[in-house]
Order: sequence, then C-alpha cells, then structure tokens
Amino acid sequence: MEAKSGRQNVLWGVLLIYFGLVGLAELYFTLSEWTWAGILALAGLFPLLLFLMDRSQVIMLLPTYIFWAVAGLIALAAGGVLRDPWVALYVFAAIALPFILVYARDPSQWWALIPAYVMIVVGTMVALTDAGIMGDAFVATYVLTAIALPFILVFLRDREQWWALIPAYVLIAVGAMVALIEMGIFRDWIIPAYVMFTIAMPFFMAYLWNRENRWALIPGSILMVIGASMLLASPLAKIVGPGLLILAGLWILLGRAGFRSGGAA
Repeated sequence: MEAKSGRQNVLWGVLLIYFGLVGLAELYFTLSEWTWAGILALAGLFPLLLFLMDRSQVIMLLPTYIFWAVAGLIALAAGGVLRDPWVALYVFAAIALPFILVYARDPSQWWALIPAYVMIVVGTMVALTDAGIMGDAFVATYVLTAIALPFILVFLRDREQWWALIPAYVLIAVGAMVALIEMGIFRDWIIPAYVMFTIAMPFFMAYLWNRENRWALIPGSILMVIGASMLLASPLAKIVGPGLLILAGLWILLGRAGFRSGGAA
C-alpha cells in the first residue's frame, strides 16, 4: 500500500513539474493548439506508465483518459474536423465512454448504462439544436421520447414486464402533443380531444390483446365519443363526421370478416 502511494505521489509531483515548465514556456513562446494537444497527450503517458508498471493501479487510467480526451478535442477542433455544434456531443460522449466500458467489462454492472445513456442523449440534443437540425419545437418531444426509450427496451428484453409500456406510451403521447401544439397543428378543442383519444387507445389495445377483456370497450368507447364531440366544436368538424362514418364502416366490415373467419374455423 505504501509503495502504491509512493508511486502516485511521484506521478503527481512529476506532472506538477511538467505543467509548471509548460507554464514558464508559455511566457516566452506562443503555444499553438496543436502544441497543447501534444502537451496533454504526453501528460497522459505518465499515469499510463504507472499503470503498466503495476496493473492493480487501474485508477491511473482515468487521468490518462482525461488528458487524451481533451487532447483529442483540441486536435479535432484545430484541424477543423470538429466544429462548434458538435463539440458538446464529443464532450458528453467522452464522459459516457468510461461508463460503457464498465458495463462491457462486467455486464452485471448495468447501472453504468444509465449515466452513459443520459450523457449521449443530452449531448445529441445540444448538438442537433446548435446545428439547427432540431428546432426548439421538438426539444420537449426529443426529451420525452428519450425518457420513454429505456422503458420500451425493458419490455423488449422481458415481455412479462408489460408495465413498462405504460410510462413509455404516456411520455411519447405527451411528447407528440407538445410538438403538434408548438407547430400550430393542435389548438383549441383539438387538444382535449387528442387527450381523450390517447387515454382511450390503451383500453382498445387491452381488448385486442385479449378478446375476453370486453369491459375495456366501455371506457374506451366513452372516451372516444367524448373526444369526437370535442372535435365537433373545432374547425375540423367538417371532416370529423365523414371520418367517423368511415371508421364505423371499417369496424363493421372487419368485425364481419372476423366473424366469418371464426365461423369457418
């Protein structure tokens, strides 16, 4: 233990002297971005050498990674490869990478995927926003969808965890509503009608999933009727009536087809 502590003290002492000399050199010379990238890359070699001397000093890989990540950022920016909108993505991805490696090394450490996912999501959002690819109207939708995705993955990994679909559905539905409102597509009575339809949909899905759940048709139908009545008070009233007739006709035809197939069976 004392030997390890002694080596670490030597390392930090060497690094302090190293950066002290760099600071003195900066007083007399203009250090370019490429020079700083090289200085940081060289600094990363010192803790790496300590790790190679004693493989139990895994913690020494952390300062090496930090030095090299910053050096890479400076080099890519100096070379014009990494422009301003994508700097945030690089930084957040660099923070996420160690957590991904923790999980890759030991899959039982699944918790490491949580901060990694958050970092990547935030970095991507900042990059897309700064680059003008994603407008402000879609930021809330992006965030809510990103929160919903892990719940969907929980269900896909284990179909018995069907509960995960509930928060995923709510988040995606709310995100879509926010985007449509920001775009000016949803307004006035269309908004509460959308909410009613959104609440009604899971009841119909429960019935389609298991035809014995006939009770689900009652609240689902009530909510659909309420939503349709709200649409009648909106500018879409001219197309709501014909649309409902078409849906009713399709329901009858599909139900009749299902009855025939059931009878044939």
